Amino acid sequence: MQMLPQHENVDPSHPRPFESINDLPVHAATQQQIFYPTSESRHFTREDAARVFADDLLPADKRVPHPELIQSEQELLAGLGPKDIQARAEERSKAAYEKKAAADIRRIQREAAAVKVVPGVRWDFKFRNVSIDDAGSDGRGLKGTGWRYGVPLYDRRKGEVKIPTKVV
Repeated sequence: MQMLPQHENVDPSHPRPFESINDLPVHAATQQQIFYPTSESRHFTREDAARVFADDLLPADKRVPHPELIQSEQELLAGLGPKDIQARAEERSKAAYEKKAAADIRRIQREAAAVKVVPGVRWDFKFRNVSIDDAGSDGRGLKGTGWRYGVPLYDRRKGEVKIPTKVV
């Protein structure tokens, strides 16, 4: 019974619903059943289980849409009070916001440094260094120069499959 979630409704007129445990999306790599032998003395964690399914698969605790809820629940189980939990959550939120803002500023500066602007009479000319490797192996990559204009579409050729066969 310790494994099942339990709580008492103090006020029957306002029942507290359980949090849904089915909101975690099922990853395609975890739909197969795998027999993975391991020793009984080894501590097998969720990270180990994720690594068994796929090398790049994150464990369920890190794939949830709101990992801050898991962290606050772990702090609650560790014995912290609600005010301490809220203060730590605000600190983490502020640090994440500052980190994202700093990354955005760096990205904008990097993009501005990559473009050479030559002012003109009516408009400015912007030049950017390009590489032939950006177009990919078939020459039709999205980062390639002139990919909209210089590559013909093959949808009118005889025998060409016109309906999409895969979703990317």
